[in-house]
Amino acid sequence: MFGSQGVTSNDGYLLFMSRVVVIGGGVIGCAVAERLSFDRHQVMLLERDQLAGRASGAAAGELSPARPSDAQSLAMFPELVARVEKDSAMNVEFRVQQGLKPAFTGEEAAALKQEGGRWVDPAECRKIEPALNPDAFGAVLIEHAHLTPPRFVRALARASASRGAEIYEGTPATGFDVAGHRARGVRTPDGLTAADWIVIAAGPWTREVASSAGIDVDVRPQRGQLAALDPGSLILRRSVFWSNGYLVPKGDGSIIAGGTEEDSGFDDRPTVEGIARLLELSRKLVPGLAAATLQRVWAGLRPVSPDGKPIVATSTIRNVIVATGHHRKGILLAPLAAAQVADIINRAK
Repeated sequence: MFGSQGVTSNDGYLLFMSRVVVIGGGVIGCAVAERLSFDRHQVMLLERDQLAGRASGAAAGELSPARPSDAQSLAMFPELVARVEKDSAMNVEFRVQQGLKPAFTGEEAAALKQEGGRWVDPAECRKIEPALNPDAFGAVLIEHAHLTPPRFVRALARASASRGAEIYEGTPATGFDVAGHRARGVRTPDGLTAADWIVIAAGPWTREVASSAGIDVDVRPQRGQLAALDPGSLILRRSVFWSNGYLVPKGDGSIIAGGTEEDSGFDDRPTVEGIARLLELSRKLVPGLAAATLQRVWAGLRPVSPDGKPIVATSTIRNVIVATGHHRKGILLAPLAAAQVADIINRAK
């Protein structure tokens, strides 16, 4: 358990508002705990394994907006990062940078130009990113951001704890105490914890957790594989996005190649076929990576809903909120999801 301390007013009285139990120690659950503790709610977070132990820890950490909600959430990062780094005494390595979305056919080029952003021709592409495949017809220059996901998740949890939240790892939620259309608490191996609100943010396991309260959440796992490459003397200055894949240069000089989308159930093991596709993508985007060495491979299970959209809403149990289905955008959408959960709880006061 992370240490907790009371949040007090000048006259020494506790200022907690609602008792909230958050189930899930990935980026969504920890972002929710951080925001609710900032709003002075009494928060307990339950993680059955380790914080950032699943998809959140496996993510590459690139924050590239594609939809208005993505851009809205990205705009929330500077304030959130400043607050979390101050309260956690951690550096999450957040930085804003440029990325490239290249085109390799005339059709791809026409589609990218319609998306907006600054179009750069092949000559300029080679100038600003010499390692990029010279066969590119050009590229759109985009602004995105990057951070280190495991650090970010743990910093969110530490910031929450600094405001009085209790963070429990290795503590699963085993059931709920439900009366009518309200849940009175969450059961763990240590007993029953009373709660005014419960937030289920257990990624692809949300359906399993929620089912013990009689709630059906239509979310399933989708495997995403990644590979870390040592490029040697090759330098890639910008992230490169093409089709569903990407290359992300990291601060230690390595390059992360990702990420596949596979319906594999709850099997989170990387496969020869999946990693082969990532290596092929790497060579296509940056031919010089054919000489790179493979540092490590891994995979994570992302939660995906039938329509591909996130689920952040109250359930059939009125004081149980479900926050899941953020798919590949969990890190990016975490601030927005936390704000949406906080809005539900704060408006109910």
